[in-house]
Parts: sequence; structure tokens; C-alpha cells
Amino acid sequence: MSGLLSPAAHTASAPQTLQRVSVLGHDYVRASSWAAQTGLRARWIAPDQELELTNGRFTLRLIHDSRRVRWNGVWVWISAPVVMRDHEALLPSLDLGSTFAPLLAAKKTSSPVRVICLDPGHGGDDTGKREGSRFEKQYTLLLAQEVSRLLVKSGYKVVMTRSTDKRVELNDRPLIARRANADLFISLHFNAADVPSAQGIEVYCLTPVGASSTNAGGEGADSPAAPGNRCDERNVQLAYALQETLVQKLGREDRGMRRARFAVLRGATMPSALIEAAFMSHATECRCVYSSVERSRLAQAIVQGIVGYKKCIGAR
Repeated sequence: MSGLLSPAAHTASAPQTLQRVSVLGHDYVRASSWAAQTGLRARWIAPDQELELTNGRFTLRLIHDSRRVRWNGVWVWISAPVVMRDHEALLPSLDLGSTFAPLLAAKKTSSPVRVICLDPGHGGDDTGKREGSRFEKQYTLLLAQEVSRLLVKSGYKVVMTRSTDKRVELNDRPLIARRANADLFISLHFNAADVPSAQGIEVYCLTPVGASSTNAGGEGADSPAAPGNRCDERNVQLAYALQETLVQKLGREDRGMRRARFAVLRGATMPSALIEAAFMSHATECRCVYSSVERSRLAQAIVQGIVGYKKCIGAR
């Protein structure tokens, strides 16, 4: 990110009082100006390499040339790499509105969160990841059933996109949630990788308009708006609450809150998130998938993440 800085055109994502600069085609603002505007204090951890912004309640750690930032100790992927030079850090302006503002000050609501749609990934001839004789579709359903049991016990109403081993088309899954007037849509998945050492937890929310995704597909910034983008603010808050709680409660590697334009997230007209809860391909982490005891711990953490989200937005 060593390109020259130049003034950039105004974007709606950045407050008008902040000067924008352009770096290699991305629109940025100076972190010092944004921090002053939001009441955050800046402290260099390593000059021109790592900067901390904090107000005592929230702490944002920035790293030069990285698309990952640490928000209260949790990794969060942003739309473009942080740029640092000449004792100044530059933040992608798009993330001020689409990532940082929702986490800094969640708008409160009087609406309840009572109906939750759980989406066990895959099913039928769509097996998902495979490790030996084990298929992802089996374990997403078992996990969803346990999460459902805990939610119902806590007084929620639960709708499932599937309750048996059957194929449900991707576009039909958020439609089931809409027809049930669900307040949240949560899609449950397990991961796998060719690299045996890959492990940890990822929670995805829908990519905002104008940004490229952080999943393997990496859909570009020219992708059009989807119905799910109407919930961008709540999507971020839900995904972050789940990522934070899962990492803290389970003590596993934090792979970060990420962005993707998965079909189920695009079509969800209520706050939504997709959880990649563990790697089936990892020698020890796979126990979180196959063990009923570990799945129960995972389900409890998911429910606690939902409760954390409700607390964040002041929902009943």
C-alpha cells in the first residue's frame, strides 16, 4: 500500500467533516480525525505498524497493511487494508459506517427478538464437507436440533429450514424465515480445508455494497445490493456478538467476523449470520463436530451469542 495519497470524492459512508484520501483506488479517512470525532484516544503500539484507538469501553487495534482489525480483542475483517505512513493511520471510509459505527453505538429497538430461524446447512444430495464417512449435513442438523432445544427452553419460538435429511434450495431457506416472520436467521455450517492445520471459528454477515467479500469467493465491490443489505447494521451486530461469544466461551482460534454474499444471507430480510463453527479436517477440532458433548457446548455458546446481540440492541 505504498501508493501516493490524493483527495477522493465524497462517499456516504464517511462523515462529511472528515477529509477523504484515495489509496490505490480505495477511499480512506485519517484515523486521527475519526478518533477525535468519536471520542477515541490514539496510542502507537509500534510506530507506523500498529495503532490502538480506545475510549475505555471499546478498543480498536489497527495493523498496517492488514484487512483484519481487533475490536475488543476479536478479529474483524474490513473492506480494505489499513494504511500507515508518516505517523498517520488511514481507515477505509466504507467501514466507518458499515462496520465501526454499528459496533460503537448500536441503535436501540423496542421490537422483540422471539422467533429465530435456524438453517442447518446442506441436506439430501447436498452433503456439504466430507471427512471419511462423515458428512457435514449430518452434523449441522444435529447442532441445529440442540440449539433449537436450548432456545425453546429459554422461551423462544424456533423455525427450522429443514428437520430431516432433505435438500432445501438456497433461495428457499430465507424464504422460510420470511414466511415465519422470523426475527433472526442463523445458518449453521462446519468447515474443512486442504491444510490440516486450519482450525477455528468464523462468523459471516452479508458484505455491504461497495466492498469485496472476505470469503474464498471474494465477490467484488461491483456486486449489486441485495435484500439482506437492508439489515447491514444489525447483521454486523449479530455476527460480531456470535463471533465474540463463540471464541470466548469455547477458547478456540478466532478466525474473525467476516463478510460474504452467500445466497442465504443475500435473501434474508431480517438480521442474519452464517456460522462456520469448526474444521472437520482438523485432527482435534473435529471433536467439536462429532462429539455430542462438544456440540452441546457449541450450541450453548450460540444461544449466549443471541442473548448478547439482544442486549446490544436493547431488544426484548
